[in-house]
Amino acid sequence: MQIHLSLESLRHEPRPIHWAMGFFDGVHTGHRRVMHSATTPGALRGVLTFARHPLALLCPEKQPLLLTPDAEYKAELIAREGGADLLLRLPFTPELAALSPESFLDALAGVCRIAGISVGANWRFGSGGSGTPELLQREGRKRGFRVCVNPLSSAGGECVSSSRIRAALAAGALSEVAAMLGRRFCAVGQVQHGQHLARRLGFPTANLRLPAQAALPPFGVYRVLCHTGSGSYPGLANLGLRPTIHEATKAPGLETHLPGHELDLYGQRIAVEFIDFMRPERAFASLEELQAQVQRDLAAFASAQQAWHPAP
Repeated sequence: MQIHLSLESLRHEPRPIHWAMGFFDGVHTGHRRVMHSATTPGALRGVLTFARHPLALLCPEKQPLLLTPDAEYKAELIAREGGADLLLRLPFTPELAALSPESFLDALAGVCRIAGISVGANWRFGSGGSGTPELLQREGRKRGFRVCVNPLSSAGGECVSSSRIRAALAAGALSEVAAMLGRRFCAVGQVQHGQHLARRLGFPTANLRLPAQAALPPFGVYRVLCHTGSGSYPGLANLGLRPTIHEATKAPGLETHLPGHELDLYGQRIAVEFIDFMRPERAFASLEELQAQVQRDLAAFASAQQAWHPAP
């Protein structure tokens, strides 16, 4: 999949493009419906999105936490699950926000041939959100491109939306989140060096520092599947603030232990897929108490793994 970071970079693309438009946080089942509808014979399937959530500029106090704050992971999902040939990730600037819907379409048509535009029924664009699907359909007829307005997807009798998924994630409803995403929730990032305390206690971990804007499930210990460059491994992960450890500053992190595997993952990008919740995070009076609890966690993990993948 080609990735473009500006309108100008599209000028040398000779083929027409059918665009799916949206912020697409989470790349959930409704987003994929929009992307899959962006098909016109002979045209590339393009996805137009933004580098940051529009509310980060327009109303910072209302900007949401993000299901896919990692731009590379979001692009991977758009390519793999959305089937896109081309991704245009525009910076959301005051100048872009000030464009009328018609001026925005003029700017896009000035750098590429528009074969079509696909959106969700709740899509708004242009200054003040004045661009509606109805306006887009009128402009499509006037300018000669197809417009596909997709109804919202539903799960559990309600519309699927990124905001609904964030709420379910914050409540720890992982199965509900998975139903709306079409896959389990993942935290993605580069493995960092920590204090190596877990290694000294006998259970080395791969540590991820999580973005401040990341939407997360409740702090606690989870059974996970860790996807690395060399394969996927079942593991036990602690999400939270490590309350037993004295640190100058506290920020949420994810520490993943892979029982039975000694892997050098420092500097590698990994994806940690959340399977189920085991217990809340809590502070212990000593490192010895923490170590004993981890042993109990590992025993519970082994039982859960055996039930999930019974021996032949």
